Formats: sequence, C-alpha cells, structure tokens
Amino acid sequence: MPPPASSVRLQDEVDSLMREKLDLHSQLFEAAQIQRKLCGPRELRHGCLQFASEVFAARFLSGDFTTFLQSDSKVLVAHGDIAGKGVAAGMWFTNLAALLQSCGHPYSDPAGIASEINRHLCCLRPVAPFVTAFFARIDCDLGELTYCNAGHFSPILLRADGRTDLLEKGGPLLGAIQGAEYDLGEVMLDPGDVLVVYSDGVLECRNTSEEEFGLDRILAALRHAESTSAQATLMMLLANLQDFANGSPLYDDISLTVIQRDAKCRHARISAKECRTSS
Repeated sequence: MPPPASSVRLQDEVDSLMREKLDLHSQLFEAAQIQRKLCGPRELRHGCLQFASEVFAARFLSGDFTTFLQSDSKVLVAHGDIAGKGVAAGMWFTNLAALLQSCGHPYSDPAGIASEINRHLCCLRPVAPFVTAFFARIDCDLGELTYCNAGHFSPILLRADGRTDLLEKGGPLLGAIQGAEYDLGEVMLDPGDVLVVYSDGVLECRNTSEEEFGLDRILAALRHAESTSAQATLMMLLANLQDFANGSPLYDDISLTVIQRDAKCRHARISAKECRTSS
C-alpha cells in the first residue's frame, strides 16, 4: 500500500529543508574562504623579522581580522576585533578590509589609519559595530615599530631577557567617539624579542571547569617556549589554548598575531634619528 499523500508531502518538505541547509553551509564555507583570502598572508618574512597570524571563527565567519601589507622594508600589521560574531560580523569585515586597503599602507601613520576608520564608522552609527584594533608600522631594517592601539587588549612584547612590556598607547575603540584623537607609541624590536597580539577570545577561552585562559597563561607559555620562528611560537600558543580548552566549544572568535625578530640578527640596533643623521 502506498504511503498517504500527507506523508509524501512531509517527506518532500524535509528533503527540501535538508537541501537548503546544505546549500547554506556551502555558501557559508565559500564566504569563509573569501574572508580568509581578504585577510592576506598568514606568514611573512622580511630580513630578520618573521610574521605569523591565524584566525578561528566561533560561528562560520569571524569578526576578528589580521593582515600584513608590505612595501620595501616596511610592513603594516593590522589586528582587530569587530563586535559580535557570525554572519553579521563577517559582513562588516568586508567593510573593514576595504577601508584598510584604501587608507592603510606600509608607510601610513598607524594613528592616522585609526582616525580615518573611526571617522568612517562613526558616520555609520548606530548601524556600524564598535571595533577594537591594533595597527603597527614596522621598519624591518631597523627593528623600529610604531603603533596605535585603538581600544584593543594590550599586545605583549616579550624581550629576549625575559622582561615584558604591554603596548597600550593609542586611543578609544573605533566607532565610539566622533573626532577621537589617537596617539602613536614607539618601541624597538631587538634580536630575540617577540610581540604577540591577541583577541579577547584567547583570554576568555574556557575549559570544562569554566576557567578562562587569561593573560598569565599566555605569559607563562611564552616564557617557557624555545621557539625560533614566529610560526612555531604561534603554533605553540594555539596548542596550549587547545590543551586548556580540552574540547570545550569556542565562545568567541580567536585570533593571534606573532612578530618575532631572529635572535642572531646581524643588523645593528640604531634608532631612526641616528639613521637619518648618518645619511
């Protein structure tokens, strides 16, 4: 006896919903691949400096972003976190990616980049989300790093001798205050120094006991590491994070950027002022 017409219709509806679900997953996967490409290279090396980054989305598309832009001896690093997650944050990512391409160049002033993006986002309020970001311009020949921290969690600079600095200078998060002023900070990356930029998803990653990973565990992992490359340091931090989570799901997007100067770098440490004087 053939099944009732109502059962056939129900099965057809279920099959249609499954096809739509598979199509949606396929489109989200394709969007995630596009987002990854827009972020730019995950690894970069110039002279004695190595760069590595990675982003993991909690829900298909990520609100975190990282990118490296290079020209001659200059590299511009951008690492940020768009408020929210999932599809909405991923859509705003494309807007931020376009802004970085238009106003962010390896010779650009990081504070100027922050000001321009803040102006743009403030004009779109209340639709536009808040964004935290860290912008850094690095002279790979000198090891000189000029940065602006726009409301982002302070990156960690681990010196070769074990000292740590937090890069805090900058201004408020982007999109919050019209006409906000942003300051520049300057540091030198000496041989063996490691700079780690991270999102709140790293700090707030939880284990099965609902403990958070936190800043102290990042510092402890860095101090015990003997990584000779930025990529190895990045993988070590991700491994520590994974071991800590012990299978717990991601509550937020996770992103890391590592900048590392070779311990046996042959370039002498000189300031930009000394360089201009000698020329």
